Amino acid sequence: MRSSTGQAALLHDRGFCYLLVGHFLSALAPTTQRAAVLLWVYAMTGSGAAVGLVGVAEGLALVGVAPFAGVLADRWDRARTMAGVVLVQAALLLPLLGVRDAGGLPVLLAVTLLVNAASQFFLPAATAALPVVVGRERVGPANGLLQTATSLVLLTAPGLAAGAFATIGPRGLVVALIALYLAAAPILALVPAGRSSGAPERRPAFRVELRAGLGYVAARPALIALAAVALTATLGTSALGVLDVVFVTRALGHPPELAAVLLTATGVGHLLGGTLIALLGSRLRGSYHRLLGGAVAAEGVTVLAYALAPALAPAAAALFVLGVLYVFAGVSFVTLLQLGTEDAYLGRVVGLVTTAMATAAIVSTSAGGLLADALGIRHVLAATALCLFAAGALSLLFVRETPELEPATV
Repeated sequence: MRSSTGQAALLHDRGFCYLLVGHFLSALAPTTQRAAVLLWVYAMTGSGAAVGLVGVAEGLALVGVAPFAGVLADRWDRARTMAGVVLVQAALLLPLLGVRDAGGLPVLLAVTLLVNAASQFFLPAATAALPVVVGRERVGPANGLLQTATSLVLLTAPGLAAGAFATIGPRGLVVALIALYLAAAPILALVPAGRSSGAPERRPAFRVELRAGLGYVAARPALIALAAVALTATLGTSALGVLDVVFVTRALGHPPELAAVLLTATGVGHLLGGTLIALLGSRLRGSYHRLLGGAVAAEGVTVLAYALAPALAPAAAALFVLGVLYVFAGVSFVTLLQLGTEDAYLGRVVGLVTTAMATAAIVSTSAGGLLADALGIRHVLAATALCLFAAGALSLLFVRETPELEPATV
């Protein structure tokens, strides 16, 4: 009963509702875009390596921008940052309207890189805004509700992308995505989260703030351990995100459009996982470190089952379970990061951790596409399972507690 009451209170919090709705719209657009781009690239080239380049473009954006975006997120008004980002993303999609054939692949990759670069300003601002909007004592349940919204996106976006790709075409879909970004901007601007608390009026030099963020992480073993877990897990999960189309066509012998079945199964798993996290609410208080390690290790088992799946149905079942586990791990990870970091540093910490994850994502997606062409998709998926086993072991060994739910520094 306490959990449901807590969720009801959050849903009656106007500031959190602005964040929740804005988060949903701002996630729906890029997730649909990503699914459409993967279909678009594969339809034009038929190459697993070309599909892998989409993930490389995403990773390059993270590595190049995330550390600097974290510093700026600690400087700027967080609501205005989130609203500004989605407006920029809408403008960046315009060049896709001119793509006609395989000669437009560089444009697709460039837009993917730039849209993901812009999103790196959104992530630290949104992550740092949540404790301000709901209070640190409600961060875990609020993350669960945000994850439920993300799960709805993951459930909706693959079918939306595949259906729109087949009916109105990729350029019609681009117009719809621009409209989604534009709809999110005014809602996000209303989120009651301004600049970082305790931020001085006169800011030190940019490089000084970046070094301070590095020093902050280096002095905290718990944050180092979380970064190591995230990096190792990302080595496994990033390749999965771009190779579903390859798995459907080469391992299972189906047309590429049926990759939407696997993506939808993952989305249903995400939705169930987010719902369970939201319902559990305060019952998870103090246990997020255990949930993180157990969920990541279980992900490894599930990916191995996916790699061995003989048909579409068991493959979809494995990805459904993986979706549930991914939510458990993701909510636990973000909550631990928010609770273990002071408000004035949270943007920079998110930026630095994101950079570590992006480095792993580049390695995973570039190697995954090439190895799928050279060695076979099932062998690549088995290797990703090993990465997840290692990440789960790291978490269980070195992430030993959930930080106390203390009030944020004012």
